[in-house]
Amino acid sequence: MANSYTLFELNEYIRRVIALNFSEPIWIQCEISQIKEVRGNVYLDLVQQDESSHQIIAQISASIWYKSYLFIRNKLGNLLPSILKEGAQVKMKGIVEYNERYGIKFIIEDIDPAFTIGLLEMKKQKIIQQLKDEGLYGLNSQRQLPKVIQNIAVISSSKAAGYVDFTHHLEENPYGYKIHVDLYEASMQGQNTEREICQAIEDIHKKSVDYHCICILRGGGGKTDLSSFDNYNIGAAISKSILPVLTGIGHEIDTSVADLVAFRNLKTPTALADYILEHNSIFETEILEIGFKIGRYAELKIKQNQLNLQYVQQMLHVVPNERVQKEFFLHKTFQQNIDAAVRKIFYTHQESLKNMERIWTMSDPKQVLKKGYAIIRQGKSIVKSAEDLNIDKSIDIEFYKSNAKIQDYSLDIETN
Repeated sequence: MANSYTLFELNEYIRRVIALNFSEPIWIQCEISQIKEVRGNVYLDLVQQDESSHQIIAQISASIWYKSYLFIRNKLGNLLPSILKEGAQVKMKGIVEYNERYGIKFIIEDIDPAFTIGLLEMKKQKIIQQLKDEGLYGLNSQRQLPKVIQNIAVISSSKAAGYVDFTHHLEENPYGYKIHVDLYEASMQGQNTEREICQAIEDIHKKSVDYHCICILRGGGGKTDLSSFDNYNIGAAISKSILPVLTGIGHEIDTSVADLVAFRNLKTPTALADYILEHNSIFETEILEIGFKIGRYAELKIKQNQLNLQYVQQMLHVVPNERVQKEFFLHKTFQQNIDAAVRKIFYTHQESLKNMERIWTMSDPKQVLKKGYAIIRQGKSIVKSAEDLNIDKSIDIEFYKSNAKIQDYSLDIETN
């Protein structure tokens, strides 16, 4: 019959083998599956997944004892919470320990933050390239923001400090703008972030006519805290959004995929609120400038019309006088012309009368008689020819200065 071992003997043998082969600390690459802190000690479940099937192919329990945790926290500072979280890919240095009762465990002494950050950056670049290949990258930047932003759909957590700062900044704006904000609740960190943000965008699209834009807000955080926004589905949902998407995810240095595909990205929620207020202020300034130009134009036209009116008033004083003087001159000239014409007519008629008088004078029988002619009468009739003489009547002959009477005469008539 073969020799047998007790369970303790087996586990003790395994411990010696492990201790012999892993006498020095080693570095391992893995994913944090679960993590919890108890009395200053941190307990983790570390796993490795198959790249194609995503099935867990290896698993081990790990611990960070209090003193090691203080060392790591002092080394990493604000990066530590973002690295020690579920789902993070990490590179850790530690000792492999085996306990006969509790089994194998990895005791963590140090963490390499560059590994985690590097993997996140590689993942981010792959997502960016995929969005570019699918023609989605930059698509949202082609949307049009209205001249005035008044109705905003916000995707954030109601408990996030960034959301509170954002709404407070809009409500207390110095311009007095009234901006309506509807909150669509979503996780801003962790495993639910992708699903809840994509669902929120879908819900907003159902009421897209009610909003001018979408704002995604998150408070400050480290690089790995924001890794949830380096996500293909979130990037694709933002790119395809029918509304402009503005992000204020709260980081000062790095830019996430969500920021890169958004219509506009700002460093903080407060900066995003300032951008919206400034956007509205630009429109107000344009309106005020147009109003100012209209006012100046109106003033100019009023001044021009006032000058024209003054000119008309002056002309009303000058032109009538000039017109009266002109008409007076024309009247005087016309009167002079009439007087001259009348005088001419009078002169002409006077000359005619004088001529007629001369003719009349020359035609006077006295003047004829003065020339040696005589007028022969029988009774009251003037005898104009010898045939008209009656020998039985007396003949009266009128000379220039005397008259003669002939009676009892014989008549011989000779024809000329």
